[in-house]
Amino acid sequence: MNILRIGVTGSAGSGKSLVCQGLKTLGLVTLDCDQIARQVVAPGQKAYEGVKALFGFGVVKQDKTLDREMMRNLVVSRPDLRKQLEALLHPLIAEQMVLQMKTAVYDKEPACAVEVPLLFELGMENKFDLTLVVVASRKLLLERISKRDTVSLASAGKILDLQMAQEKKIQQADYVIENNGKPGELFESVEKFYTIIKKEFLTIK
Repeated sequence: MNILRIGVTGSAGSGKSLVCQGLKTLGLVTLDCDQIARQVVAPGQKAYEGVKALFGFGVVKQDKTLDREMMRNLVVSRPDLRKQLEALLHPLIAEQMVLQMKTAVYDKEPACAVEVPLLFELGMENKFDLTLVVVASRKLLLERISKRDTVSLASAGKILDLQMAQEKKIQQADYVIENNGKPGELFESVEKFYTIIKKEFLTIK
């Protein structure tokens, strides 16, 4: 079976997860690289000991899992640490992502949408047939990050500034969805995107 592989990306707070939820409702298989990242650093998995060695035992919680919030706070202020963590995790995440795309059960549509926050930064677009970027105004991005992570707007700005600018992502993406309104409006945009790709890629001609 030929699977249509869709890479979904966007800045923090853009609404990538909501878009993937919408695509899942419409019958696509969806995967999330953040979830895969949690899987590869779980106790007993390949990256667990490497992350522990990199950050120290301070990031290990009582239940032996890693304190992701503490790690996130550390890498925001330590670019060198962030690069080392990325070098350790990203190959493992990419490997697991490809494996999960291949082994997923495709009941409705032969298509898989994968949420990849650093899609273009990591040059992972070549693992997909098409790419979709979700965008929003900087003001909204900051507000959403601040609310989601319980941080100040200034801290949200630091998180956002670590990432590739939206304009660059738009230039590289095949499709763009704006998320400046309500969830219902976003879902309408997702439905329009689905209609386009179904006609172009999923309908036998």
